[in-house]
Amino acid sequence: MPNTAVAFFISKFRELLRCEPSGFSVGARPRPYRNAAVRFSASRPDDFEARWETLQQTGLNAFLFPARQIPGCDLLSDSGTTTMTMEQWSQLLLGDEAYGSNEGFFALKEQVAATFGPAWQQTGQTENLFLFHQGRAAESALFSLLADLLRQRQPVPALTVDMLSADLECDLKALLQRKIRLLNATTEVRYIIPNNSHFDTTAANIEQNRMLPLDLPCREHVQNETDFPFRGNMNIAALRNLLENEQQRIPLIYLTVTNNAAGGQPVSLANIKAVRQLAEEFESPLFFDACRFAENAWFIQQREAGYREMQIAQIVSEMFARVDGFHISFKKDGLVNMGGALLLRQPGRMSAQYPLLADRLTDHQILTEGHPSYGGMAGRDLKGVVLGLQTVVRQDYLDHRIAQVKRFGDKLNAAGVPILTPVGGHAVYIDVDRFFAGTATTDSDFKGIALTALLLIAGHRFCELGVFAFGKYLNHQEFSPDPRINFVRGAVPRLAYEDQDLFSAAEALRILYEHRDRIPGVEVVHGRELSLRHFKSRFRLKDSL
Repeated sequence: MPNTAVAFFISKFRELLRCEPSGFSVGARPRPYRNAAVRFSASRPDDFEARWETLQQTGLNAFLFPARQIPGCDLLSDSGTTTMTMEQWSQLLLGDEAYGSNEGFFALKEQVAATFGPAWQQTGQTENLFLFHQGRAAESALFSLLADLLRQRQPVPALTVDMLSADLECDLKALLQRKIRLLNATTEVRYIIPNNSHFDTTAANIEQNRMLPLDLPCREHVQNETDFPFRGNMNIAALRNLLENEQQRIPLIYLTVTNNAAGGQPVSLANIKAVRQLAEEFESPLFFDACRFAENAWFIQQREAGYREMQIAQIVSEMFARVDGFHISFKKDGLVNMGGALLLRQPGRMSAQYPLLADRLTDHQILTEGHPSYGGMAGRDLKGVVLGLQTVVRQDYLDHRIAQVKRFGDKLNAAGVPILTPVGGHAVYIDVDRFFAGTATTDSDFKGIALTALLLIAGHRFCELGVFAFGKYLNHQEFSPDPRINFVRGAVPRLAYEDQDLFSAAEALRILYEHRDRIPGVEVVHGRELSLRHFKSRFRLKDSL
């Protein structure tokens, strides 16, 4: 045992570690990692005029702006932007690049069962793990093949506003009617995919396959209850009402964890269980969009009663025991720069209701990605994913990761910049409606685009995820997202930045907020009518800077 003096100081040092790691300083808790390599920026912070020139050349589109000209924080996305660990880099030298059945494939299959639970261990001869070069390709395969299988069945009638059940709750029916009118202007739809909230490319993949993506965020999120800890939840009452009246049009139920489009907000395990209960009652498969599964598990551990003493890996297993399948971008909580997968539970309701799906997925892999055992990835990348899935459920990693994002949000909050609270796990979301409240602003000004443009001049890249990214332009009329979404997102890459970097971005946002009445609107000069238009459109400021 330590002597009295040593014991005293140990107790004081332990108090430091127990301090909440928020506020403006990192505090007394050291990072759970150290820098192994650095890269100097190719652009200086004071190259404002050069960035303005480039910004005009790229039509104010943040996606088109060259990354090498960003001296500050590149917060466009947390997808594929992770700084990998030295252990992961070591595996890149040990990768097996065999064309068929490389050793990384089998290591990944074992790790999938270890990370997500024993339910995801393959049983029998039917494959349950389908690899893709990224998560977007996995969701595209899921919905395109699902649409083909549905077409081979006795089809339900085309979905029109007049065919909806009279027993649908009024608000839900009105929401469906608005969405049907918009979709039927471009295509004919028959099926509905309910979710807590679909992200942009997920919704586009669903619509591309003539289905209607329906967002059913919980009422606490819609009503902006900032003290509610699980604003990513599904609206259970609305989902039940939908299943009771339109069950024949629901090929599967979907949950995104964490809920990206709703501000990176987590989904509680109680909500997952409630959705699962409805899925059982109405015999519907339940699927996860699982890109940020570990961050969601951390929020369950920290915020939901009964889980504080449970390890992250146990919570992950509890979450995934409730679903019939999931797709994942390993570029997020896989902690790698490329890779994705789709998994089907064997046995499970998805496999039972669509028995041809697994074989069709294998065909799709062969035709589009290569051999199923590498799925468009190099063998060395598969080994990097294995270690990523081990690291991402570490308590010290998640504690540091999510606390850093919270400190970023706290800094903005203290500066008066309106953000969505509580802060989510992977990003800070600036509330554009509140940011420009009291100024002469309309949706057609697309001030979120102007905000990202000015932030690029400051040296930081954010992403507009609001009335432009999620809106539509049909028949010379602009339609805002429904339910309404209007954010500018700063997605924090994993293990890439320190607090000083994020706080410099917060200071730039503070200046813009303090002078928000001087921020001009933008004019869309190309692409307003296009699908996925925020990736392709070009703009110009309505007023000179």
